Amino acid sequence: MVGTLLLLTTALIWGFAFLAQKMGMDHVGPFAFNVARNALAAAFLLGILLARSLFGGRRLADSFGRTERTGGLWCGLALFVAAMFQQAALQYTTPGVCAFLTANYVLAVPVLGMLVGRRPRGFVWPGVGMAVLGTYLICMTGPVPMGRGELLTIACALCFGGHVLVVDRFVAQADVLALSGLQFLVCAILGLPFLLLPSERAVLSLGSLAAAAGAISFCGILSSGVAYTLQNFAQRRVPPALAAILMSLESVFGAFAGWLVLGDVLTARQLAGCALVLGAVLLSEVCAALRPRR
Repeated sequence: MVGTLLLLTTALIWGFAFLAQKMGMDHVGPFAFNVARNALAAAFLLGILLARSLFGGRRLADSFGRTERTGGLWCGLALFVAAMFQQAALQYTTPGVCAFLTANYVLAVPVLGMLVGRRPRGFVWPGVGMAVLGTYLICMTGPVPMGRGELLTIACALCFGGHVLVVDRFVAQADVLALSGLQFLVCAILGLPFLLLPSERAVLSLGSLAAAAGAISFCGILSSGVAYTLQNFAQRRVPPALAAILMSLESVFGAFAGWLVLGDVLTARQLAGCALVLGAVLLSEVCAALRPRR
């Protein structure tokens, strides 16, 4: 139950983060936005670790053992590659198509898991199917085209699925706060060379960063620093495939955020999609709860 609540909170934050990302991109380029949010997330978590060492009696160096360093590197690399594929895809496809195809990491997780010897329980597959169909109804208004942007987004979904599995590999033995902090530090460092792109340099300034500060703060502290750390904590208790289904609620919360803040109208099709995603979560949770009793 604790893992489920943490992942629900994660999905809620990520859903509302779509708004912050949209507003932030009005002032800075996508790579600058990602570098800034990841750097802020790393600083935020490092501050928590420093406070814990000062008042909790645990040395800061003890939080960064071999598992944390190795896990932070691999988790950060997987997250960075996924985010870069997504940013590149948005140059060639619409946000709705990108959102739907990205959400297919809910399908990528059990498939990739089988390739590394992690066979998901049978009840996961109906939930995965319902989540994918529900996300389609929420995000899409017609058939999915297939071009360069769509192929890049599929690669992005595979990488996000890989990220879930990489997190699962390290969270059981790692200090989660240190693992998350190093993950974002790696993301920020890997993104720095992309700031030299002409399209990024043309709009990057102290003034543009200041204008985007609110959006960067929300995404850096809440969406990255808090939500991804909650994901890491939750995956100690929830298998990767089930975690992906729970996190697919991000699309439901994103649609709700658009309605609440921007006044977007939810169509009957989108409401049906929300119901399917919620049904996928409930089905998976009920089956997971009943299985041990059989």
